[in-house]
Amino acid sequence: MNNNKTFIIFQLHQKLFALDINNIIEVINLPELEISSSAPEGIIGICNYKGIMIKVIDICALLKLPSEKFSINNPLIIVNNNGSCYAIYAQSVLSILSIDDNNIQPIPYNSESSIISFIHNNETQTINILDVNKIDSVTEKIDVNSDKVNYLELFSQDEKTKQILELRNQMQLENIPSYNFSFDSTLENQYIVFTLDNFNYCIDLKYIKELVSIKRFNIVKLPYTEDFIKGLINIRGEFLLIIDLKRFLSNNNQETTNANKLIIIEGKNFNLGLLADDIKYIKNIKNINVTPAVNLNSEYISSEFMDDGILNSILNVEKILNDERLYIDIE
Repeated sequence: MNNNKTFIIFQLHQKLFALDINNIIEVINLPELEISSSAPEGIIGICNYKGIMIKVIDICALLKLPSEKFSINNPLIIVNNNGSCYAIYAQSVLSILSIDDNNIQPIPYNSESSIISFIHNNETQTINILDVNKIDSVTEKIDVNSDKVNYLELFSQDEKTKQILELRNQMQLENIPSYNFSFDSTLENQYIVFTLDNFNYCIDLKYIKELVSIKRFNIVKLPYTEDFIKGLINIRGEFLLIIDLKRFLSNNNQETTNANKLIIIEGKNFNLGLLADDIKYIKNIKNINVTPAVNLNSEYISSEFMDDGILNSILNVEKILNDERLYIDIE
């Protein structure tokens, strides 16, 4: 029986935090925010997310950690808490991680105001697992008159930044008059967006087992295999086949040189590791116009969509997993 839970891992102030993936609607680039000096502590401001005004929460402030300068490259994690929607600011989203229930421990202290409910100790660092319900309730109870961070001072006020944020805000609202958050929390319509040679590719989140840094592993080369097969790694006692996705898709000899992320996808018969340059964000494509792929150069691309003026190609994961060239004898 599988007792694993899947979490999105993000970073704030050199600390790692986790949110249950079932509570995540999507991860977006930082949009234009309305910041009020009269908002309660821990509330950066509000943003217009697809026609609905939602609060943007500063986890650092709630945990009494120092706040840092904001960048337009920082993401917002859009959270669904039983139909209530809010956003969490993050410095960066690092990975998606599947964790066994047995490796999750309750925090050693109990407090009604604590927004951390559990912890997980990985090889190098503690991951703090956040309680989305407590975050929502704590921010409703905070005294408006308490001392708080001046968030206006943490945002760049130059014209280029303002233009980028305004453009993102308009694109959020474009052709989307409203959004219904009262849905069954599943991974449907959510995709990991990643880059490969400055092109955007997407994989349905239901196939994702975890995302890790390839630098943590030594890849063992396999003789007499296809050029796109990089080799095997040992991840927690299990051997995983790694492929160079760029070579696999294009059938050329140009090797992926900037890959530092490993996307582990889960199939019925085996798991597979895909090399990627970088992981960008999680995208909910429920209200996006997805069309059949016009790129005939690869049979492994099923469909595509435009986002922020950039073409995103959705991979046919089942076709990749069933490719007969992946079935090798390692005895």
